[in-house]
Amino acid sequence: MFSFTKNSFIILLVLGTSLITFGHGNPVQTTGLASAAKEIISMPGAKTTGLPFSSAVKVGNVMFVSGVIGTDVKTNQLVSDDVVDQTRLCLEKLKSVINQGGMSLADVVNCTVYLTDINDYDAMNKVYATFFPSDPPARACVQVAKLVRGAKVEISFIAANSKQKPEV
Repeated sequence: MFSFTKNSFIILLVLGTSLITFGHGNPVQTTGLASAAKEIISMPGAKTTGLPFSSAVKVGNVMFVSGVIGTDVKTNQLVSDDVVDQTRLCLEKLKSVINQGGMSLADVVNCTVYLTDINDYDAMNKVYATFFPSDPPARACVQVAKLVRGAKVEISFIAANSKQKPEV
C-alpha cells in the first residue's frame, strides 16, 4: 500500500502543476519547440572571433543571446573603463542581435547582469532603465571576480515572441 509523505505530496503537486501550466494558457507557445529548427544569429558587423559559441541561438519563438561585454565590434577593445559606457554598449549590441533575429527589446523576458564590482549597480541600473522604461524583463544581477578583457559588466538575454508561431 502506498503512503503519502510530505516529499511525495510535493513531488505530485509540482508534476501536476507543470502539466496544467504547459497544457493550458502558457503565453509563450512552447509546443513543438524541441522539433523547431535551430537558427544561429550573428552579431551585426562583428568580426569572426573563432570562439566556440554563437552570438545567439533562436529556436522557434525563443532566442538565447550570449553574454556580451562593452567592446567595439570592429576593434574588440573596451569602449572605456567606465561601467556606464560599457553597460550602454552591451545593451546596444544585445539590441542589435535580437533585432537581427527578428525580435525587439519588448520581447526580452530574462536578463542576467554580471558586475565585477557590485558598487557599480546603481550606475548600471540607470543606463539599463533607459533601455527598459516599462515592463522590464525578469533579471538577476551578480558580482563576479573577473570578466573577459577586464570588462566591468557582462549582460545576456533570453527573448521570446509569443506572436511568432514555432516551426513544427
